Amino acid sequence: MPRYAVGAGSTLVVRARSSLHDTRTVWSAVSGEVTADPATLATAGATASFTVDMTRFDAGDFLKNRKLRKDFELEDHPQATFTLTGLRDVVDDGGRFRATATGVLRWRGREVELTVAGEGTLDASRLAATGRVELDIRTLGLTAPRFLMFKMEDVVTVEVTLAGAVGAGPA
Repeated sequence: MPRYAVGAGSTLVVRARSSLHDTRTVWSAVSGEVTADPATLATAGATASFTVDMTRFDAGDFLKNRKLRKDFELEDHPQATFTLTGLRDVVDDGGRFRATATGVLRWRGREVELTVAGEGTLDASRLAATGRVELDIRTLGLTAPRFLMFKMEDVVTVEVTLAGAVGAGPA
């Protein structure tokens, strides 16, 4: 079964909402591995694990970056992981697929089960996928920060983009 090394071009984007201004934060150091066969994805599923370097991010400006780094104690909790536990409702649409992934997010000493709706392409040499989930950050022991007078909501939208290749080394 092909193994795809996930790295360069992979990102994690978190959108935090407030009544007046949304904040978009991008984590660019995502790595991992996916084992899947395009021919049997719907029947055999896949295995996958990903790691995010939580210290490598950009919230758009220096003050937001500093606030997130401090409020979420990113230096003390520099790594988040996600492990795929299941894949269901796989629909193959001529080389593109849609599916629902379930898995466990581990960060800050917590484990949170997630269900991610996703789509992408998978062939004998490359993987490209995107997924989206709503996450209540209180399940990770966090509360939404304030930026000046704006209080962010505790539920954020997490969007992940994965890019991988068979036989690629670590990115």
